[in-house]
Amino acid sequence: MKIHGLLKGLSLFIVMLTSSCAVNESEVNIRPEGRNVPVVQADTGEDVVRHLVSRYNDIRFKCDSESKPAFLCTGILIRGTSNSPTYHVWENSPASIEKGGVSVSYLRADSNFNKLALGYNNGYILTAYEFAPAKAHPEILCFFAIDAATVHRDNKGCGTYTGFPASAPCHLQGITTTAQWWAHYNANASDRRLKQCGLDVSDDRNSLAGPAFMAGIGGMRLMGNESFQVPNELILSAWGNGLGKSLPLEAFFYLEGSAGVTVAQRNQKGLEATDGIRIPIISVRLPSAMGEAAAFSYNENDQSKHEPVTGEPGHASL
Repeated sequence: MKIHGLLKGLSLFIVMLTSSCAVNESEVNIRPEGRNVPVVQADTGEDVVRHLVSRYNDIRFKCDSESKPAFLCTGILIRGTSNSPTYHVWENSPASIEKGGVSVSYLRADSNFNKLALGYNNGYILTAYEFAPAKAHPEILCFFAIDAATVHRDNKGCGTYTGFPASAPCHLQGITTTAQWWAHYNANASDRRLKQCGLDVSDDRNSLAGPAFMAGIGGMRLMGNESFQVPNELILSAWGNGLGKSLPLEAFFYLEGSAGVTVAQRNQKGLEATDGIRIPIISVRLPSAMGEAAAFSYNENDQSKHEPVTGEPGHASL
């Protein structure tokens, strides 16, 4: 009897010890072994808004090292879109396919602008890559401090603008700093946006990629109101179609007060119907004056109903 009681007590102790060490998986961010990779559990619109605000206000010059430019962990990769009956918004337009690159803008507290490219009022936001380790990461190739009409440039939009040799990539001209970029930009009295050089931030640049990106952010600051009124341009390598499940899509968005919410709802339904993925619709208010901040909000009434629909696909900007 004493032995039986001892064994019973020991069993109870083991059960209690195991229970005290149990962990609710929903409360833990599981990270790949050996890597300090941030993981975002954006299950609700409120979660997404909190993360957007955090990244927007994070003005670090780099992530862990110079070879990891700040766009990998801070700021907001935002792409304006419109409609097409032939392909979905998260797929690529014929212009992007022909170019081989996809244009997005980079929004952060130190890189503001007051409108989207081509006047778009809706589109999608990509999660910063370091917060989406399990997703596909289309390579980010180059950065222009102000829209550079990249549809007319070679090398996926990162190269020379047709007819303007001075628009060749910056580093090929020995331009690596903000001061050098600014001098080059101001060397042209006309068409200087078209003649600007692009800053190579591709993976192959390694430790030169981070400083190159910040040289462009510095260029935005020197341009002042000019860059505030025209968004910057990052070029991503074009991806294939049918990758809705793989892309690091964080949210569909519309500009506050615009009719873009109805298009965002159609896009939200489309992604859910084709890929079984539902991401929130976020309202974005771009700053109306220099010195103001962008704002992000989630409203349950903006969201589409949970039902698959056959709608007109969307297409992305050039």
